[in-house]
Amino acid sequence: MTAAVVVAAAYVQREVEARPLEEGPAGAAPSGAWFCPHGGGPEDWEVVLELANPGGEPVPVRIRDLGARKSTTPKDYTVEPGTTLQVPVSAEGRERASTVEYFGGWVAAGWVSHAGGGEGGVAAEPCVPEASHRWLLPDGATQENDDDYVVVMNPFATDAVFSLTLLTEHREPIRTEDWTNVTLKPFHSAAFRLSTKALGETTVSTIVDVSVGRVAAATLGVSEAGGIRSAVGLLGAQPVAILPGGFDQGRTDLVVMNGGPDRTGLSGELSDPEGSQPVAAFAESSPAGGSARTITLTTGSPSSVSFAADGEDVAVVRRTYGIASDQGATAGAPRASSAWIVLPAVYGSPAHPGLVLTNPGDATATVTLSVLPGGEAPGPGPVTVEVPAGRTVQAPKRFVEAAPRSAVLAVATTGTFVPAASSYSRGREGIAAFAVAVGVTIPTGWVPPGTAP
Repeated sequence: MTAAVVVAAAYVQREVEARPLEEGPAGAAPSGAWFCPHGGGPEDWEVVLELANPGGEPVPVRIRDLGARKSTTPKDYTVEPGTTLQVPVSAEGRERASTVEYFGGWVAAGWVSHAGGGEGGVAAEPCVPEASHRWLLPDGATQENDDDYVVVMNPFATDAVFSLTLLTEHREPIRTEDWTNVTLKPFHSAAFRLSTKALGETTVSTIVDVSVGRVAAATLGVSEAGGIRSAVGLLGAQPVAILPGGFDQGRTDLVVMNGGPDRTGLSGELSDPEGSQPVAAFAESSPAGGSARTITLTTGSPSSVSFAADGEDVAVVRRTYGIASDQGATAGAPRASSAWIVLPAVYGSPAHPGLVLTNPGDATATVTLSVLPGGEAPGPGPVTVEVPAGRTVQAPKRFVEAAPRSAVLAVATTGTFVPAASSYSRGREGIAAFAVAVGVTIPTGWVPPGTAP
């Protein structure tokens, strides 16, 4: 099955309004922003923003930390051409968030979190390119040992007012007075602990409806037995998704939320290096309106799920489990593209990075991978990978492991694809923590010259 969906162009977000990102004609000097609701925790948590510049000119960036108190003074950095820059930011408190403004070029941005203070694991996600009036956040659980949160950030100079609705497998939608018409001050962020409203649930998904202003949101999962994970929110309904992953223990949970009034049908395919096949579990797992459901699959490595729903307010997140029990989560991508940045999903050393490529289309994708060095040796030269139609493959291990903390520029000369980092790091052997993060699409016109088809 070919997964396809119509999506809006990337947006530039300033303090007052959003406008479309220009395509980068000669002499253009665009500016834009990324919003990173990464969260944090107690003492010894660490968060690093990963910034990658695939272009030929330096790009100035400005980073601001957001939390429950007045935000810090922004700090200025420069991302050199063809490189990756790591910037540590504050991780004090569950509500922590960051903004990344860029000027005169384009950069990709994401985060990697490392839990501390008695908590463990690594989580990674791309930041989001716009704030919105509505977010769907499928990933959440409140069973014993689960301590999951929704992180909401207001990156603008005016108040934001929003309400949260929780969806579970069997209860009616949960709306409470104290989570209705919540006011979030300018340049602040807040965290909402799901177990305080829906304790003991296998699945707790969240709808964030904004009545004043705009916000960005993500989930932060903290499990005593399973490490940490992050998943960015989805901008309204996303009934089609491509969800790559790999190098896990073979268990995948698809967390599906249905915010509409009616039951929705599900369909999709699971692809691996040998081919693709329909996911039979979807036929008997359609969630009722106003509910959420977790569907467990057995998957190979690497693998990808192409997901589709016939409802109007449906979204999905893929959760996978590392070999040492740390979890990874990804919201995937709504469509395949020909040019991506894959940001690192490892923290510290030792590390075992992994990169998977899935092709949900009908024609082979020929993909060139190039390292954007991040303070390491220059790294290996470019490599070319063939991704057959309807299959998921891994990038050459020697290429990926040569520069574990560097972003990768991935451009197809034929066909389209979706990449993801699926990586291990920390511990004595570098396999204690596991994280998954889908790639970042490069806007049309900002693909480096000589790499576009």
